[in-house]
Amino acid sequence: MIVEDRLTALREAIDEVDTELLKLLNKRMELACEVGRFKAEKGVPLFHPGREELIFERLTKANPGPIAAESLRAIYREIFAASRLLQYVLQVAYLGPEWTYSHLAALSLYGHSARYIPCSTLEDVFEAVLKGKVHVAVIPIENSLQGGVGRSMDLLYESEMRVVGECYLEIAHNLCSTSSSIADLKHLYAHPQAIEQCRRWILGNLRHVEIYESTSTAQAAQMAKKDPIGAAICNLYAAHHYGLNILADRIEDQAGNTTRFLALSSQLNPPTGSDKTSLLFAVSDQPGALHAALEAFSDAHVNMTRIESRPNRLFPWQYLFYADIEGHVEDENVHKALDELRTKVTFLKVLGSYPKRDPKLPIRFEKEKLRQSDRQG
Repeated sequence: MIVEDRLTALREAIDEVDTELLKLLNKRMELACEVGRFKAEKGVPLFHPGREELIFERLTKANPGPIAAESLRAIYREIFAASRLLQYVLQVAYLGPEWTYSHLAALSLYGHSARYIPCSTLEDVFEAVLKGKVHVAVIPIENSLQGGVGRSMDLLYESEMRVVGECYLEIAHNLCSTSSSIADLKHLYAHPQAIEQCRRWILGNLRHVEIYESTSTAQAAQMAKKDPIGAAICNLYAAHHYGLNILADRIEDQAGNTTRFLALSSQLNPPTGSDKTSLLFAVSDQPGALHAALEAFSDAHVNMTRIESRPNRLFPWQYLFYADIEGHVEDENVHKALDELRTKVTFLKVLGSYPKRDPKLPIRFEKEKLRQSDRQG
């Protein structure tokens, strides 16, 4: 009885906290509605991409524990989504179909209450934002094993778009099928990148199958669903959505495979104190030109976290440099570095400043989380 009495008392205490949380959440939603009405009256844009990250940063610093920072972010992601829903429905474009890694990245950024618009090409994703069809878009920009996504960098150069956010998503590949045995398989459907990232495993376990390339991991799952002797390399959510069995999990050849995604919009972000700025620039074709350009950052004590060259599609045999630096364009040292850089390059485009995320702490979608979402549903 002592054990039962103690458990009853603890559960009653939790119930009291839950009731108080419910009151506070509804109070927060009422304030969110007031914010929405005020913005509408004053003609202020409803979507403010940097505001949520500022709240995340403040709460993370104030968090005494034991709740983990990742759990806190997940909780508030859905609170923000519910708050937005009372003001407007946030519309998000991504490279579809549903349950691609781009879709999962978008969900991790904006929660389950947003409206997600799948697009068949990256060009369509960019166009959706440029034509005002959506508030924000999510695109892949680089992979930890394979480098930059060339088409995304090309479109950032060719279009007028602002980078307003980023996230890192762990890429975990699984062999999935309606069949219950690997030995019964005759066909394998997979995106070319997934094939390359799982090549050793495929050679060791699936030498007997014919391989068919797909445009996405989600399309691979769709194709495997229709083929009783076929399998797909896809993520857990795609497998779950299309009713596939998981024949083998984590079949990628190298652990820690991570893809970075960018959020794009027409809005600007205010500084948060922990920001990153993305740039595109070109230098003249002469000795020491790139070295001279990079001195602008070292002179201003600005750390460059990434630089990658990309052929300029508009001017053959000329190259663009995609770079990420720490800091916000409004920071004094970043402003100084960019002013100096403009005097040393032939082209400069500031793509945007946004809150930076830690690539060592990517978002992970695991079986346990999937089971939890089933129980909640």
